[in-house]
Amino acid sequence: MKIRTRLSLQFIVLFAFLLSAVLISVYFVVAKHWNNNFFKQLEDRAITVGHNYLAEDNFTKAEFDEVIRKFPRTLPHEQIRIYTSDFVPTYIAEGDLKWSKTLLQSVVEKKKIQFQDGNSFVVGIYYKDNSGNYIIIAKATNVNGAFALQQLKTVMLISLFIALLITFLLARYFSNSFLRPIKSIINNIQHKNITTLVHPIPTEGMSKDEIKTLSENINKLCERLHESFDNQQSFISHASHELKTPIASMLGNAEIALRQPRSSEEYQEVLQGVVTDAIRINQIISNLLAISQLDSAVYPLQFNTFEPFWWNMIDHLITHQSQLNLNLNIATEEDLGQLYFDGNGNLLELALSNIILNAHKFSFEKPIELILSTTATHIIIQVKDQGIGINKEDIEKLTLPFYRSNNALGIDGTGLGLSLSSKILQLHKGKLTIESELHVGTTVSIHIPKSVIK
Repeated sequence: MKIRTRLSLQFIVLFAFLLSAVLISVYFVVAKHWNNNFFKQLEDRAITVGHNYLAEDNFTKAEFDEVIRKFPRTLPHEQIRIYTSDFVPTYIAEGDLKWSKTLLQSVVEKKKIQFQDGNSFVVGIYYKDNSGNYIIIAKATNVNGAFALQQLKTVMLISLFIALLITFLLARYFSNSFLRPIKSIINNIQHKNITTLVHPIPTEGMSKDEIKTLSENINKLCERLHESFDNQQSFISHASHELKTPIASMLGNAEIALRQPRSSEEYQEVLQGVVTDAIRINQIISNLLAISQLDSAVYPLQFNTFEPFWWNMIDHLITHQSQLNLNLNIATEEDLGQLYFDGNGNLLELALSNIILNAHKFSFEKPIELILSTTATHIIIQVKDQGIGINKEDIEKLTLPFYRSNNALGIDGTGLGLSLSSKILQLHKGKLTIESELHVGTTVSIHIPKSVIK
């Protein structure tokens, strides 16, 4: 069922319930009022009959003439009986209408009773006269009242039907008006594809409500998807190129070696080239797997003391890179033993090592300055080199997988190190910034949030 129809039906059901409750309440109030009014008329008839039969000597001639004038005005199907205090009928014969002694006794005790017997209304009064006390029972049918109530019921039902019909039409109209922006969003999304994701849903003229917020969020999602598709396409293109180059080199060397017999030295040279290319392919695949695992796996961030992490990382770098020319600068007065962070030490060491080794590679073994400083909320590690620098237009793209600046294409590398480091820092809720000047050098700053002892 469409939302428009569901909204209309829900609104009609709610309105029908409320309007029916109001109409039923009005009906019962009116019915009660008319019934009470008819009981009053019936009581007046009982008193008039009592005056006519029993109280002539208690009135002046004018008063009794008024009683006689009222007496013929009977109610529909009116029947009146008069009884003595001993429950003996008098003045009017009982005929087919006889009242039980229990009912008569109730009139004596309560002085007045009234009740409904099917469609008939009954009033009983205890009439006191100077000649004795009597019981007068009057019974009649409220024909006019029943007819009026039936007419009222018919009018109410017709009014309810017309009101529900009008409500349904208005609900359809307003639901169409309300859902028009959503239909526009649906139509816009139905015609989107990879090439049109970048085209946003128009939000000009929309009222500031949830629909506009939904449209803006969809636009942001489409923008992120478009960027993701672009990055994916770029990733596939660069990955294919980076893997194709060493594979082509391996195949070329192997084909040349197989064309004719070679000396053992030549075979060793060919095999060494194959090994080198295989190592490069293995490095690319390992980095790709690491990036993929960072995107899909969940790494717990544990509480760590910064000092042992810091010195262990530097020891591992110096041990495995003996040619690394590293100048260490501790630019904080805080005790390193009192610095803490939440993270995965192995991943964070991998990120820092990639950045430091990149600086070493692109500065051609010139000194690299490693600066450690702190703020109130972060531990800051800066890696400054004196290398080839980076074009300003390339800085924002350096963290994309396989992206390499034009001036770095002649230097061996996979273009995955900074991408991997950036993802690791995102996992640690940290930040990586790059400042560079072409032919002067590059500064990479790493911001790691501080933690406190819990």
